[in-house]
Amino acid sequence: MSQSKLESGGTGTGSDGSGSTFRITIPKVYGYLTIVQTGTAVVFSTFLVTHLSAPALAIIGGIDLTNKTIVLGRVYYQNKFLEPLVVFGALIGHVAAGIAKRSIKFYWKYKKQDVRKLTGEVHEKVEKITTDEKDDNGVVVRQKITTKTTTTITGSYISRALNSLFPNHHTIGYILIPFVFGHAYINRILPKRYFGDSSLINASYVTLSLKKWPRSSYLALTALIGLTAYHITSGAPVAYKILRGFLLKKNGEKLLSESAKRKERILRRGLIITSVGLLTAGLLVIGGKIGKDPRIPLRTEYLKVYGKVYPQSWVRYSI
Repeated sequence: MSQSKLESGGTGTGSDGSGSTFRITIPKVYGYLTIVQTGTAVVFSTFLVTHLSAPALAIIGGIDLTNKTIVLGRVYYQNKFLEPLVVFGALIGHVAAGIAKRSIKFYWKYKKQDVRKLTGEVHEKVEKITTDEKDDNGVVVRQKITTKTTTTITGSYISRALNSLFPNHHTIGYILIPFVFGHAYINRILPKRYFGDSSLINASYVTLSLKKWPRSSYLALTALIGLTAYHITSGAPVAYKILRGFLLKKNGEKLLSESAKRKERILRRGLIITSVGLLTAGLLVIGGKIGKDPRIPLRTEYLKVYGKVYPQSWVRYSI
């Protein structure tokens, strides 16, 4: 005679005979980090949309409209209470969560664990089998107890959302780190240290860079625009799906057909091309390549700011 007992469980759950207990597991931490990474990306994007609207509007109203937009944007993203949270806090939180997730994934692979367990729903069915061992006369002499564990991994709202990422999304994110922090240092931190605030900084500060060091400046800013457009367009739908699943407690959503997926990819690629073209054209207006040649009233002062990071030989000569 034999009997069996079934127990089911999943990642982050446990059974002690009196009910389920909460346990912190590596997949749970990975999931929490994904929520943090997603939330901070959304918060930072509110700043980014406001910030990038300035160069984009240069196509319509030239550098004057860009400067007016910058002044209006400062009310939001250079507020002394909001800037540490919306800009630097969200940016650092997003990067830190991404690095932590990458470290967990490396550790998980080192331990030769199934990577799908980090984002999927893990269900374990434990079957306890008791087998009677009998002698030649059919008398039970002892019982042998064995267990059989069957693990099933199904998709979650996180794993399904992450499937929408473009190729090399994470790699481009890491490449963006020095670009973004370098841009923030040169265009925000240095001027603030020199002038005490940003009231004297406008688009002509970037104009000076584009006119005095055109090759390096256009290359760096165009690369920043392109990489940012790719990373955001890749991640935005994923962020929406993850936050929607987290807030509504929905494990996944209706799967798209292949034709719908193809249309979505075409739309997102079109958004990348459009945003890069729009912002690059705005950059050309600010640099004086398109339209009237912008004036730089505080040229000498701006050169002193750039001199804090660039070699002095770069800032001594006139344009």
